[in-house]
Amino acid sequence: METDAILAQKKAIFEDFLDAYLRQNDNGSGIFKACAYSLTAGGKRIRPILTMLACEMVGGETKNCLHAGLAIEMIHTFSLIHDDLPAIDNDDLRRGRPTCHKRFGEASAILAGDGLIFLALSVLSSSPYPLDVKNDIIKELACTCGINGLILGEHQDIMAEGGKTSLEEVNEIHRLKTSRLFELSMYAGAKIGDGTKMQINALVNYGTNFGLAFQAIDDILDISSNETTLGKASQKDDIKGKATIVKALGLDGALQRARDAAHKAILALYGIPGDIKTAHILEELAQNMLERAR
Repeated sequence: METDAILAQKKAIFEDFLDAYLRQNDNGSGIFKACAYSLTAGGKRIRPILTMLACEMVGGETKNCLHAGLAIEMIHTFSLIHDDLPAIDNDDLRRGRPTCHKRFGEASAILAGDGLIFLALSVLSSSPYPLDVKNDIIKELACTCGINGLILGEHQDIMAEGGKTSLEEVNEIHRLKTSRLFELSMYAGAKIGDGTKMQINALVNYGTNFGLAFQAIDDILDISSNETTLGKASQKDDIKGKATIVKALGLDGALQRARDAAHKAILALYGIPGDIKTAHILEELAQNMLERAR
């Protein structure tokens, strides 16, 4: 089966799991509707798919990491809801439809984002994983997304608006606000699959560099693409004076930085024992991401 077909299959598996979760947990409240609205907004589901691939890379099974993939997607969705708020990026569109605060109001959107954090913890705490694995992933999620991770990166990103930032500062913002969730996806999948320390470290390294390449491409597309293609407003980063890799290096330099990061992600897979077919898919994922900017 071709890589695209395999990824589509995994996305469908996740969508079915998400749909079942939403049907089983719908309490009929407005806040649940706001959470579900943003969770079902679409997207490539790359984070839960990476969780599945990391698990398979170390010999685990796809079905075993769906709870972790859902929890990570909930955290990702919370971050998007809050990013879109008027106080932060003030976006009207996300994935081609009104953002959560445009659909449900600002207060409900704030609470929906908050609610998704706790739903993520609930999904993990009620998962079928062994207690030590469950506790380890919950701890890692808290570290990844807290004031030393995603939240810190988002704050640094906001504080850097309109100012001068060095390349090192931009890299740090991108590592915290983007790479950390990819690292968590790889970590959780490898942990659930009972990977060795060497395998886990290598896959987390893949996640770090995959995230840096992913964010560099996003920065490039904000300048070079349009609202129809992106599903959200374009050129907003430049207007707001955001700390982007394009601002630091220019378009050509940003694309080269994306290529370098993707190459490092692929190199992280070399020399570690694991499923060769899955390694090839991870390699293609990193390489194909660069095609988004062409």
